[in-house]
Amino acid sequence: MGRGAGERGAGGSPAVARRVLAPVGARPPGVLVVLAALLVTGTIIASVVGTLSLLRGPGTPGQPPAAAAAPPEIATPPVVPTTGPTETSPTPAPTAAAPAPPADPRGVFQDQALLALAEPFLTGPASCERREPGPDSTESVACDLGGDRTAVFTRVATPEAMRQARRAIVAGRNARAGTVVSVRWRYVPGRPETRDGIPPGQTDRGEGVRVRYVDREGVPRLYFDQDSSGCTGVIALTRPTGNSRTDLEVLRAYWTDPTG
Repeated sequence: MGRGAGERGAGGSPAVARRVLAPVGARPPGVLVVLAALLVTGTIIASVVGTLSLLRGPGTPGQPPAAAAAPPEIATPPVVPTTGPTETSPTPAPTAAAPAPPADPRGVFQDQALLALAEPFLTGPASCERREPGPDSTESVACDLGGDRTAVFTRVATPEAMRQARRAIVAGRNARAGTVVSVRWRYVPGRPETRDGIPPGQTDRGEGVRVRYVDREGVPRLYFDQDSSGCTGVIALTRPTGNSRTDLEVLRAYWTDPTG
């Protein structure tokens, strides 16, 4: 039989080509299974590659994804003690220093004769300070004698100046009418720390003059002076009772013996 152009015999290549070009429906079932598996595998690979591309973003292909940023540091809360604070003993307040003992009032006096006249009255809780002397005196010391009593001791410049001051007090120039009582005084024999008035009719001249009176402001006062030294003293009650006779007697008793 004649063959068309290109046809070969049974053992040639044309026979193989005829088998490949055979219709799909004529192929055996095993080939179809292999093709289906290859199709599914390709779909899965394409899906995985697309997912990886989305995760990498638009960066350089093949560059590994940047590491995720570390979360912000969170401050560590302070440790709260589970027990209360340790109690401590309160610091004691500083103790005030004890007041200095009062200065000896005798040290304020410079004139020894004036100190001798005033000293019997400085045995109690007395305090003294110098004050500016007047025009007719050389020294003046004001004292708080305690017991609601004050005093001023003065050294007069001249005997005449002291006599003039005495005459004014005896005349009551600064006293309420009817309150002036004057007498000369002396130290009691054998008791030099004690003074007393000289009774009328005795010839003893004593030391000087003592005058009790209530001044125009209502303050009971006792004035006394000493002829031999030219010194004077004036003692006053700072809290009088209002009874002139009683207050003046209180002054006289104190003047007689300040320690009694």
